[in-house]
Amino acid sequence: MTDGEGELAYNLTVIYGMSVLSMVVLYKVLYPPQHSSPPPSPMVSSESLPSPQSTLALIKSRRSIMPKDLSGESLTREEVELVLEAANWAPTHHKTEPWRYTVVEGSDAINDYLDMMETWYSDNKEEISEADYDKFLMKLSGARSTWPQNVSHVVVIGMARQALPDKKLPEWEEICAVASSVQNLHLALTSIEGAGGFWSSHTWCRMFRDSQDMRDYLGLKDAEDRVLGAFVIGKVQEGKTFKGKRRDWMEKVTWK
Repeated sequence: MTDGEGELAYNLTVIYGMSVLSMVVLYKVLYPPQHSSPPPSPMVSSESLPSPQSTLALIKSRRSIMPKDLSGESLTREEVELVLEAANWAPTHHKTEPWRYTVVEGSDAINDYLDMMETWYSDNKEEISEADYDKFLMKLSGARSTWPQNVSHVVVIGMARQALPDKKLPEWEEICAVASSVQNLHLALTSIEGAGGFWSSHTWCRMFRDSQDMRDYLGLKDAEDRVLGAFVIGKVQEGKTFKGKRRDWMEKVTWK
């Protein structure tokens, strides 16, 4: 092969290689990889579902159990994650999924959570009536005497007012979705042997609950986002039992 032929062969090789590279780049531009969302959960077969009687029994077994009746024993991380996954499967209009949870884990973190409340009330004392301030201190004292010692986790409940950028639903629909999520959490907690808890509305610290400082703590940046209290969970003291009662459901139903 002469020098001229060798140079020609080299140039053709370079041109061919660049052509292939250009085709690859063009293909990636025209057909970018699709980053799909996680696949939906498959439908559960009827054989693996609890019976209607078992489902009703679980619902009727749900109780609001106060911190004074908890033992101080901690739930495992797996147990807490299970109830949070159950919470995530609540009904949600237009799939906005507005519930937001912040988990305060263990006695030290729970003490810090209560300290944060007290500091906020102290810093804003001039804007709070004496009656409201005294009521807060009384309730805080009760929480300090039981929560750090008896409670396993405090799950603070938030609501993203506009969870999706292109959808803003009526607020009452989003509040209902969060409430349904909390009910799922509570039922899943009921299914764990020896576990219990209750939904604290945080009315006793409502001024802090509704503040931007609280929203910032939870990562809720929109002024319309809401904090809807906290779910206080733990293991029930051995031997404790709790009765439940409802009036007949037929008193509350009208057939047409």
